[in-house]
Amino acid sequence: MLLTKLKNNKNLQFFICFGGILFLDAYLSHLQMDQWRYLSKPLIMISLLGYFVAHKKSMSKKIFLWGALAMIFSLAGDVFLMFNSEIPAFFIVGLGSFLIAHLFYITIFIKQRNKNLPFKWGSLARLVFYAWLMGYLIVDKTGDLLVPVMVYIAVITAMAFVSLLRKGVVLTNSYASGVIGARLFLASDSLLALSMFTDKLPEVSFLIMGTYGLAQALIAYSLVHSEKVSLSNKKL
Repeated sequence: MLLTKLKNNKNLQFFICFGGILFLDAYLSHLQMDQWRYLSKPLIMISLLGYFVAHKKSMSKKIFLWGALAMIFSLAGDVFLMFNSEIPAFFIVGLGSFLIAHLFYITIFIKQRNKNLPFKWGSLARLVFYAWLMGYLIVDKTGDLLVPVMVYIAVITAMAFVSLLRKGVVLTNSYASGVIGARLFLASDSLLALSMFTDKLPEVSFLIMGTYGLAQALIAYSLVHSEKVSLSNKKL
């Protein structure tokens, strides 16, 4: 029965394969075998982009365009950051690419927000405190990167917050996966920042890539399934 379900469920087939790609890249990162990651790391976003394009019809044109652009800029960020040890300027370019990706995700989440939802002051306060704490922990080590890093922290924190605004508008599984994905993205980048700018963490590259890949996958799933109800209603 399990094999029958797997055979008939293309989404499950994809995410099992995606999990294999993600585990491979995270493990290669842990082993510091960077020469092998020139293929495995870009495959994370390339595969998710393929999944996203395959489900194009389940989304409106704007959501699809913004989501695809977010993934393309994420892919660009991954590629630039692979070479930042050889070309230090690529770190800023990669950071900027991810910042733009987050802005597209923010645009989607705001577009799909529930206008009748009470403002989540408590959630905002907790996320702002978290952003302040992260900034406090790394501020003395960022040097010339202080401004871009702080701007990036503000933007990804905003993305994590606005992911909460879709409750009651999109399907429950779409809302939950979007919120969890945004939080995992924040966790991944927090681990990356702490590992780069402090000496308080052990080797965490596996966790960084694992949480990053899961974050992107959950957000992609969230967007693909976010408009099924509204689009079907429009056809009636």
